[in-house]
Amino acid sequence: MVSVGQLRDAEEQVARQLQQAGWTITLPPPNTAGYDFEASKAREVIAVQVKSHKTPVKVPQVERFLDFFDLPISRRFTRGLLVSLSGFTHNALSYFSNVNSNRVRLAVVKEGTVHWIRFDDKQTAPDSDQLVYVGVFTCKGGVGKTTISAHLAGAIALSGYNVAIIDLDPQKNLTTLLGGGVLIPGAGKEPPRSVRVFRLDEWDDNQPPPGIKLVVCDCSPVFEENPVHIVEKFSYCIIPTTLNPLGLNKNGYVIKNTLREIRSVNKNAYVFVLINNYFKDEAHKAQVLKNQYKKYFSKLSEQEPRFQFIDPDNAAIRNSKQLFYWGYHIYSGEKPELAFTTIGGKCAPKADFLNLLDYLEEHSDISQFKTTDNLELEMY
Repeated sequence: MVSVGQLRDAEEQVARQLQQAGWTITLPPPNTAGYDFEASKAREVIAVQVKSHKTPVKVPQVERFLDFFDLPISRRFTRGLLVSLSGFTHNALSYFSNVNSNRVRLAVVKEGTVHWIRFDDKQTAPDSDQLVYVGVFTCKGGVGKTTISAHLAGAIALSGYNVAIIDLDPQKNLTTLLGGGVLIPGAGKEPPRSVRVFRLDEWDDNQPPPGIKLVVCDCSPVFEENPVHIVEKFSYCIIPTTLNPLGLNKNGYVIKNTLREIRSVNKNAYVFVLINNYFKDEAHKAQVLKNQYKKYFSKLSEQEPRFQFIDPDNAAIRNSKQLFYWGYHIYSGEKPELAFTTIGGKCAPKADFLNLLDYLEEHSDISQFKTTDNLELEMY
């Protein structure tokens, strides 16, 4: 047992309330990462981590705390408690509700009091009737455009938006993979969420499906094959690329050309460059390449306030077996699905695409189209 005065201010605030509720507080051994202190009572031993950032906790921070409970050091804990003084983003909560085991709970501090977060399946649709278009486009094939379109739409659905996909590519790869759409299993008591897929000749701007608020467009890499009246409607555009040392100049040229094509018909869309198939290595090679990409696009970002290269440390789509084998269902005869299946309590694609959505919400105005958070607070 230790004095809570040995903790930092934010941790002390939480620890004192646990003490008042009858818990014994103990500091971890020196140089122990993953939690700030432990609390024990009867047969319960809880690992507690307190986040005191000024911004809400995002998906990667939740993912890291969940990862801690896969380590041998965590086996002696009966539960984990992740507490935030600034709350959690909507997408962090969506990720947690879809992959969490019963060993971890989330809490927030409101007016000095710790509150559990209790999830509820009630949601309220936004009032706006505006139809919002998100394009996934690059003047180059083979960078994962279709994979990103499908899974970004899936993350949008998981986060409480009503979404559809338009397959604009003449090759119709997305239609081949998902047919008319896909169901995403809901978490807990929540019903499955659907993502519908439309061919261009099936889509009517004037009569969209009821309840649809956001539309993801899987574009053709040939700009002229994308209908101008659709590209004009893009409020947001994702340009996928890879972090490749041999292809930086080529990829950079392709991205600049892609932006030029978009701006030829659409002056106002937010445009984001996203690293796909990302390897974060221990030799810091990825860091060096990332810095070169940032330098390459820095002047363009100054000229284009709504153009951003997304630092892969903030949001990227990691290389994973789940995404590598996505699409296998068309050969195995299984029903269409996204690479959002949780394996061992984890799902890197689900975390990455929800984190990408967090980034878009933080750096654009897309969040105005989402539904309300599906959570309630319960006093500790």
